[in-house]
Amino acid sequence: MRRVCPVCEQDNYDYRFRPSRSSGPIVQCKECGLVYVNPIETSKSLIQEGPVLGGRPTRLLESSNPDDIEGSWEQPIIEEYIGELSAKELNAQEALTHINDLARTRGALLDIGCFCGVFLSVATRQGWDCYGLEPLVMPAIYARGHFGLRVVTDTLRDSTYPLEFFDVVTAFQVFEHLVDPAGEVARIRRILKPGGLVVIEVPNIDTAMVRLLGPRHRHFVEDHVSFFSASTLSRLLKRMGFHVRRIYNPIRVQSLQHLTWWMGEYSQALGDYLGRVLSRFQLDSKTISVNLGDIVTVIAEKR
Repeated sequence: MRRVCPVCEQDNYDYRFRPSRSSGPIVQCKECGLVYVNPIETSKSLIQEGPVLGGRPTRLLESSNPDDIEGSWEQPIIEEYIGELSAKELNAQEALTHINDLARTRGALLDIGCFCGVFLSVATRQGWDCYGLEPLVMPAIYARGHFGLRVVTDTLRDSTYPLEFFDVVTAFQVFEHLVDPAGEVARIRRILKPGGLVVIEVPNIDTAMVRLLGPRHRHFVEDHVSFFSASTLSRLLKRMGFHVRRIYNPIRVQSLQHLTWWMGEYSQALGDYLGRVLSRFQLDSKTISVNLGDIVTVIAEKR
């Protein structure tokens, strides 16, 4: 699938490299600087139009029964994710601190790609009227069954929600997966009230670690096709009718066990060694705060 630049719609780019785990060559737009996959040679890991049932019965699209998750290939992923619940709630709280500071009211909030619903559960406790959208069926079941959330199992469509319905729309770690991020911003703008906020968090391509590691960096995986910086994401939002209100690099609270997994992405031997050391001294569950600048969040207001 050949692409023009998703930000400026130009077809003028430089080839950069081809990571071993990428879905295609990595290029950089000469006009705006966006880094993206072009062409996309394999789309098997991409969610272009949900929901993702994997051949399972359609009744699961509305299920809230945790028993339906038992035995699925997603079950260990969900269990590992929820195993970091306290850390993920702290990460959600940081995002909500920024949102609460900028939002005009604590009204209707939609989280696109809400996964198991941790962010929405924290937002609900803070007075937000929460909705979720998740194309993966098993995490959506968990969000409905465990947290009692209103979660639609699907991708965002023009018909999913009413016009100008939401005060805030969030998308954490979603836009790097999108083949058409401009189209998603247009759909978000349609359902936002005038003055409403969009909050987009993505891996940050403009870091020293990316420049140092190049194609070996963890950002370059098969299901990532658009690699934003604060500049390129802001440019996209401005082109689509938004005014940027805030840009920040979020802190990540995570367990030391999760950090060793991350290090193992680059060196399996190092990750295994650190894992054994942490286990020996019973430090696996100890949490730390990390901010390498490799994540960026842009908050923008619908003009």
